Amino acid sequence: MSIMRQTLPLLLFLAPIPAMAAVAATGATPAEGARAAGVRSVSVAFSEPVQPALSGLTVVMTGMPGMEGMAHAMKIAGVTVKVSPDGRTLVGALARPLPVGTYTVTWHAAGTDGKRVSGTVSFAVTKG
Repeated sequence: MSIMRQTLPLLLFLAPIPAMAAVAATGATPAEGARAAGVRSVSVAFSEPVQPALSGLTVVMTGMPGMEGMAHAMKIAGVTVKVSPDGRTLVGALARPLPVGTYTVTWHAAGTDGKRVSGTVSFAVTKG
């Protein structure tokens, strides 16, 4: 048996195999737990480009001054969601700045491999 025949299976076994990782969130603006004023947009950045048709976000007000202890969440209307030119960021443009309160952004995205991921980011809006 030739040396090539003996080493070829070993070489194939040792050859690097590309990793198939799902898209992952790498950051958000406002960031998780942040306190910000004058919030006019929210965004979530990803490790790779996302598929616009399979990706999106919603913004929900989870609390406001004077309403502590109330279990009423209110979805924010008028959020226009787009994917950035490089395809790696979901941007939700708001019709007007968010009022003082606490918020949760719920997002979902699919990478080029079609695998879907989702998550949330919570932050507070303060007086400017």
